[in-house]
Amino acid sequence: MADEEAKEEETAPAKSGNMKIIIIAVLAAVLLSSGLVGGTLYFVMGDEAEASTEEVAEGEEEEEEEVIPLEPPMYHSMDPKFVVSFRDQRSARFMQFSIEVMARNKDIIKQVVEHSPAVRSNLLMLFDTQSYEIMSTREGKQKLLDEVIVDINTTLKKVTGEEELVAVFEAAYFTSFVIQ
Repeated sequence: MADEEAKEEETAPAKSGNMKIIIIAVLAAVLLSSGLVGGTLYFVMGDEAEASTEEVAEGEEEEEEEVIPLEPPMYHSMDPKFVVSFRDQRSARFMQFSIEVMARNKDIIKQVVEHSPAVRSNLLMLFDTQSYEIMSTREGKQKLLDEVIVDINTTLKKVTGEEELVAVFEAAYFTSFVIQ
């Protein structure tokens, strides 16, 4: 019995010693790989940071001229409300809604007021192509608002004859919406 206890004591430290060696080897491998990754990133990112610093120094004057602070948003209501009937053979369906558009430049709002008949006409043609099923979904309504912005900006480019507008409408919002 004494011999068995002596054998167990001899084998126990050997297992513990092997475990320590394995843990140390794993930690060394992790540290080594971390160092390699960190070093690689330092040298790769260091070159990019130096290049961007040089570019910033060269183009510093240009950037100062290009930076235009954003003006606060301004809203314009597209009054009167729009009323559009759906082409549904089963029953008479329609939608009535109000839209407000947002821009950050008062000149573009003046343009939409000045060219309101053309803008409203094109919007009515856009609204006439919508279906009841699509407009009954949130995605359909959001898609329509996105199309409204594109349509207004395109119409203003056509009626003003400008290739690029000084400012554009950035967003459209339903302020009332009824669909039956």
